[in-house]
Amino acid sequence: MSRHHASEESLVVGPAQRPAEDMVVFYRLGRKFVDDERSIPKEGTREEDIVYYTLAVGHHTGVIDCFDECLSCSVTCYRSICELMPEGHARYKMEGILRSGEIQILHENVPELLAAADAAQEAASDAAQRVWLDGFKSVLKAMAGNKAIYMMGRERRS
Repeated sequence: MSRHHASEESLVVGPAQRPAEDMVVFYRLGRKFVDDERSIPKEGTREEDIVYYTLAVGHHTGVIDCFDECLSCSVTCYRSICELMPEGHARYKMEGILRSGEIQILHENVPELLAAADAAQEAASDAAQRVWLDGFKSVLKAMAGNKAIYMMGRERRS
């Protein structure tokens, strides 16, 4: 079998052109896969059972999370969205990206974040803010129906 020598360009992972400014990007857990099939019994096991099993015992079972990018905006836009949210735990959680560069949104965060996003959307005057909030609420609503799904938000520097 011959080896293929990749060009330097093909080794780049992610967008070909970096954005001009720093971005906030949210990723939603899209799927999980088992790296070591011997870790989990196969007979009579549904995929949902495997997900709950791995959440219960941690990632020692060889299950790998796969995230899909679902939302992004500039840090400037994200900051303005956070400022539209009412003071409280939901806003503090969302501002975690601005403080530490990353947050994790779990199933139990959904109700308060939906309420904060609704309030922010009512106060939003910018079309970009409203579009982002629509997308954010859509992902949160999808998470509400599945306890095993979660989301991560991170700052991506240009």
